[in-house]
Amino acid sequence: MSKFNRRRFLKSSSTLGAAAGLGFFSSASVGRSHSPNERPRFALIGCGGQGTGDARRALAFGDMVVACDVDSAHSAYVKDIFTKRLAREGKTANIETSDDYRSVIDRNDIDAIICGTVDHWHVKIAAEALRSGKDVYCEKPLTLTVDEGRIISKVVEETGQLLQVGTQQRSDERFLKAVAIAHSGRLGSIKKVTVGLNHNPFSKPIPIVGPPKTLNWDRWKGPTEDVPYRFLKNGKDGQQLVRNLGDGSIDASNCHKEFRWWLQYSGGKMTDWGAHHVDIAQWIINQCGPDEGPTDIKPVMVQAKVPFDEMGNPTLDDRYNAPHRFTVHVQFPNSVLMEITSEGRNGILVEGTKGRIFVNRGTIAGKPIEDLEKNPLPGGWLEEIYGGPVVEHVNNFFDCIASRKKPASDVWTHVASINTCHLSNIAIRLGRAIQWDAKSQTIKGDAIANAMLARDSRKGYEIEL
Repeated sequence: MSKFNRRRFLKSSSTLGAAAGLGFFSSASVGRSHSPNERPRFALIGCGGQGTGDARRALAFGDMVVACDVDSAHSAYVKDIFTKRLAREGKTANIETSDDYRSVIDRNDIDAIICGTVDHWHVKIAAEALRSGKDVYCEKPLTLTVDEGRIISKVVEETGQLLQVGTQQRSDERFLKAVAIAHSGRLGSIKKVTVGLNHNPFSKPIPIVGPPKTLNWDRWKGPTEDVPYRFLKNGKDGQQLVRNLGDGSIDASNCHKEFRWWLQYSGGKMTDWGAHHVDIAQWIINQCGPDEGPTDIKPVMVQAKVPFDEMGNPTLDDRYNAPHRFTVHVQFPNSVLMEITSEGRNGILVEGTKGRIFVNRGTIAGKPIEDLEKNPLPGGWLEEIYGGPVVEHVNNFFDCIASRKKPASDVWTHVASINTCHLSNIAIRLGRAIQWDAKSQTIKGDAIANAMLARDSRKGYEIEL
């Protein structure tokens, strides 16, 4: 396995303190507007499960023009099911397919892009789409590294185009209520927030095999290192994928669906679920601005099935390498401790001097919630915290295309929270505490850790600045 950050370390060790802070673009963007009777035309780039779900919801608000994927089986499937759906509704569809995202972005008859690709393609595709004058709905996590957060924030600010991140919990009344209760002072002074994620799955060795004929494996890898395709049918030769929930039905691979457990392509549960829960947690404690964020990040428990070298790189390249279990303590400048852990219940526990609440996608509970029956939040609280009537997350994106208002999940709040996840992964991989300076966007006094804030892209797949 090539090293993720050795070249970056050599480049950065002499310039550790040099980094520009993020700017905050708070005004409504200026772009194309649509008459009430005009439906935006959109393309789906990345036709996996999440992208397909986003596009299915988008059909209520816009017209799909292209389904694009480096696996032709995926794009063909999307074209087929959406064409049949529209036909049942008495509508005629003319959805094209493509395996080249550039041919989609370069078109002038497309207003918006839904980016549902694997994580390591998000920023490159989103940045190029924004620069082409298109609005973008991009799945989470938006970035693969802290440096990508700088890049995409700069592109949004420079272009004035709309970027909505797919952190749909920001359009969920349960989580909005948790934020409102915390901000109202009903919990008192918040002392600790526990963010419960899930264990990362791990696998036994996954053999090298030829990629499916429908898949352009080189293009799927894109900016990441050039490695062979791996796939293991569950149970083959006595080897099987070990899932944290005991699900033995999923095949192991370094591609579709299972890419999240490889640090080359994603950040495991830390960025998968962390993109949602850490985001809400930082909103609750008022640490979601571009110059806000943690100060100290300390791993207090790590169980890694694949060891890491002194540069924070996994030493094995034939199996999932995201640490299986972890607990990280993250200190914020307002003296709030955030514990991010793979243990316990999935969700967010907020503890203050006057009470505590727990919230996840199925529950919001605690005495302050029970007290709402006799002492409800003031009228209009939901619209006030959300910026208008609460709608489904993709609906919010299309509303903002028309209004040019800032979306429910904008680039700056997302980068502030996903950076916490990236930094936590750095501390986990190095096995030591790190100190973060949010204003300079650097890790203090640690050249190796600082080198892990960015990655070099494979030749031909660099992000165009």
